[in-house]
Amino acid sequence: MSDVEAFVIDDDFDPLADLDLDEGERDDAEADYLPPIPDADKSVVPPPVELSPAERIEKLLSGMPGQQFRLLRAVELCTESRTLEEAASALDEAHPSPTSVYNSIQVIQLLERAGALERLEHAEAEDGPAQGEGFRAKGAVGGSADAAVAAPVAEADAASPEGEGLDGSFISVTPAPPCRYQATQAGLDAIAAHVNEDRIVHKITEEKHYLPIFQRVLEMTAREGGCPTKELDAAVDGDPLCAEPRRFCGFFRGKLEETGAIEWRDTWAITDLGRSVLASGLFEASSSAEGTAPCSSGASASSDAASFAEGVAALSSSER
Repeated sequence: MSDVEAFVIDDDFDPLADLDLDEGERDDAEADYLPPIPDADKSVVPPPVELSPAERIEKLLSGMPGQQFRLLRAVELCTESRTLEEAASALDEAHPSPTSVYNSIQVIQLLERAGALERLEHAEAEDGPAQGEGFRAKGAVGGSADAAVAAPVAEADAASPEGEGLDGSFISVTPAPPCRYQATQAGLDAIAAHVNEDRIVHKITEEKHYLPIFQRVLEMTAREGGCPTKELDAAVDGDPLCAEPRRFCGFFRGKLEETGAIEWRDTWAITDLGRSVLASGLFEASSSAEGTAPCSSGASASSDAASFAEGVAALSSSER
């Protein structure tokens, strides 16, 4: 007999059997007492907080500040219902973002999850009851007739080869029609709240002495082909208005991008909202107000000089 045949594993071996331990002294014995868990109240998972669609949309936009106008553009494109492929293609054409980690299909899915878009099932939206509903309705009315027909049909299906009908033709599966996406009222409200000229005007007039800088950035980005970052930095960073407190072009560029006045498309380019603000007369009004200030001070200085001259003339005449 070989060593392999002599080696037998005893699965019933108990190393504690010779110690004569009581049942309560064994480590694997069940115990009624369990030690308290420290900070047990803090380990309780709170119930999830349900957010409204408007709150979910704002949370999505604030979490993706560089993509918020792309998200809003996708909602605007779905004002009329579109299929997923149509919406993604339109978004790629209207707002291309080849460097983004989110493709257009993922953007639409994020908006649907947030409540800015809703998915319309084709069968429910256009075709009415799905195929087979009529048969189920007939079954509810005439169940005995269906029961009489069901047995022969079942026998015929069992006898026919897999996928083959009664007449010998094969069954073809028709693909389901694609679902469509449409903007919700919460999504349209988000567009109205974020895409407007008043938001840009309010942001750039918080510090009115910087209006010439904002005007310069908008005019440079309004050129055909946009304006690169280095050229904007060279035109703004050395301006005396940016000396105290020290400001750089990124400060002004960030405010304009945040409000949707400019956007990055390989270079910085002005948007339609930015063009509207630039043509609104806001900067002309500020420049005219600055121009009248020296004139008024000059007029007051000339009036003071005239009164001083009159006083000197009166004094000389009285001495004579």
